[in-house]
Amino acid sequence: MRLGSCWVVCVLLLLQTRPQVPEAAGTFELQIRLMHNERGVLADGRCCRGGAQLPCPAGVQCQTYFRACLKEYQLRVLPGGPCVLGAGATPVLGGNTFTAKPRRGAEHAGRITMPFQFAWPRSYSLILEAWDADNITGPGTPGGGSLVERVTRSGMLNPGEGWQDFQHHGRGTALEYRLRVRCAPHYYGAACNRLCRPRDDFFGHHGCDAAGSKVCLDGWMGEECTRAICHQGCDELHGFCEEPGECKCHYGWTGSNCDKCIPFPGCLHGTCTEPWKCDCDTNWGGLLCDKDLNYCGSHQPCRNGGTCTNAEPDEYQCLCPAGFRGRDCERGLDECLPEPCAHGGTCHPLPDGFSCTCPPQWTGKTCQLDADECEREPCVHARGCKNLIGGYFCDCLEGWAGPNCETRDDGCQGRCRNGGQCQAVGTGHVCSCPAGYTGAACETELGGCASTPCQHGARCQETPGQGVACSCPPGLSGPFCEVLSRPPA
Repeated sequence: MRLGSCWVVCVLLLLQTRPQVPEAAGTFELQIRLMHNERGVLADGRCCRGGAQLPCPAGVQCQTYFRACLKEYQLRVLPGGPCVLGAGATPVLGGNTFTAKPRRGAEHAGRITMPFQFAWPRSYSLILEAWDADNITGPGTPGGGSLVERVTRSGMLNPGEGWQDFQHHGRGTALEYRLRVRCAPHYYGAACNRLCRPRDDFFGHHGCDAAGSKVCLDGWMGEECTRAICHQGCDELHGFCEEPGECKCHYGWTGSNCDKCIPFPGCLHGTCTEPWKCDCDTNWGGLLCDKDLNYCGSHQPCRNGGTCTNAEPDEYQCLCPAGFRGRDCERGLDECLPEPCAHGGTCHPLPDGFSCTCPPQWTGKTCQLDADECEREPCVHARGCKNLIGGYFCDCLEGWAGPNCETRDDGCQGRCRNGGQCQAVGTGHVCSCPAGYTGAACETELGGCASTPCQHGARCQETPGQGVACSCPPGLSGPFCEVLSRPPA
């Protein structure tokens, strides 16, 4: 398993085994704004801390605090029973009459906050009670007491930052308060049950809009924003990307947009429409498109008005006009009969005889004398030059090759035989053999279909004078069907 895959699996296992701490989907908030109990009486008519004597003693104040109970919606709100949606209480806020409107630095004065972990039902029933704390168990903390006033209401409240203001007038009290419901961070919707948490990691790349829908970051797409957007022009079939703006090619394809196929190795004058093919250009043939089918047109070898005819690939014939002969009609008749020039010299008939054009390594009227080629200093990167009969030898320095030591030695020199094409691959070399030959250096001549040259079950056909040909099944190519032309899915 690759390291990246292991990391993903480990993270998923950690998330599954980690204890889950419940998050609040939102909060129900109640804030006391004003309490007015001018006479300082309880709900049963008695005085706060003063018994039943009326009027209540001057200077005796109720120690007023509030309790809130939040229930499911009830057409008729009943004080008893569990507070299934939440409950809370304030500390002692004041005496008989006070204002608890928030001031700077005390924005939460008189506020009861009830968090919830469920989908907010929108409709609710509220029981709000004012109490007189008969005794104090801690600084500002009520403990028991007597009921001053009870407010019940049922209604509907949608999540938002705004408050709903309410007023209540009892027999001897007046109360102002306000309510609101707020979704917790990353929770959205009318029920605060739509979770959308911005992220930019392996599991997604997105933010959240006002409705809680995922909004993909630049360069990403998909339902979970996990698919990278490749750079413009990247081929959808042959290219892919793991990060935004890149374009990686599938096997067999290349180019900045992965829209160019890779031809068969060694293909010289050909192209491809799918990987590992070699479709020959006009006037070229052979398995590697290295055979010139129009030698006459591309080289125009016939001289002195000779007519050229294409023969086999890379071969031609010249039909010479009267008075000329030779492979290229380069020789005249008369003085050049019989051929006077030795060592491959070319004879040119003249009105008063003939002249000779000798190869560089021969001289003399009839090219009969050995020329000292070393006098022309033909060797470029060599220790020295040695004259030979009919030629010369350059003692090349290390790393140089060629007749004149003019070519960097890439290791291909003399490796392939029988017309094989040498190619450097990595630190080694590979010979591409012509039809009819095989072996690491194309040194072995195939003996027709009897030698079973075709691989992978391909059908062999033998044509007199042309050797053997293999009919490759789909997915294979090469002279002997030895190359997997289409990579496995």
